Amino acid sequence: MMIDNLIALILARIITLFPNYLSLLKKLEIGVFFFCWRCYLEAKNLPGYYGRLDENLKEQALSEYSHAQVFCQLTGSKLNMSGAGLMNREEKQAFNWGCVNWDSSLESYQVDGMSTRYLSAKIFFGFRTANSYDWCDRVAFMCVLEDFQHCFYKELLRFVPPEVQEKLAPIIEDELTHTINLHASLWMITGVKRSSNLLLIWHIRKYLALLCIPVDAVKFALGNSVGDVKRDA
Repeated sequence: MMIDNLIALILARIITLFPNYLSLLKKLEIGVFFFCWRCYLEAKNLPGYYGRLDENLKEQALSEYSHAQVFCQLTGSKLNMSGAGLMNREEKQAFNWGCVNWDSSLESYQVDGMSTRYLSAKIFFGFRTANSYDWCDRVAFMCVLEDFQHCFYKELLRFVPPEVQEKLAPIIEDELTHTINLHASLWMITGVKRSSNLLLIWHIRKYLALLCIPVDAVKFALGNSVGDVKRDA
């Protein structure tokens, strides 16, 4: 949608004004990884008419983890374990472990609670947690978010240096693949008519939430600045 491209363009410009924007992106990607991973574990027990939703979610989780790795490398930190290694080793802990320690720095990040931590997320999820929704809504809002992420990363290319552009190109393709797979799963689960209604609802919520992104960006920047001062003290 043209409106999404315009909003993504403005948002990309705003975010790149902050020197730590890559740190924000890596945290968002690792948060999506955890959400997809947990959804995959839940989806393994779904009835057959859900198709290969569980496998799509597993593939997406691994993809999101690789995106986080890319942004880690660009910010000088690194997750030494692979996504597959983490998912195999920590499967029993997936629902109660969500603190990421970046192996090559002193930085840590609590990924749990992202859907209630930021104002934009609170608006988008109706002041509920993301995992409190049923599968129809989950797949619908994931589809909407991945579609916008695809638009956002495309516009971000305009404002980042060449070394970041090179890393972003495959991520953009991945986000488009996620959108297509989620859309197909939604059609299978709900049918075409209901899927269209669900997507419309979540697109409206998305636009309301996007109004709050600048507030969250400033809050994130200020929070990181305070953290830097404490580490230097």
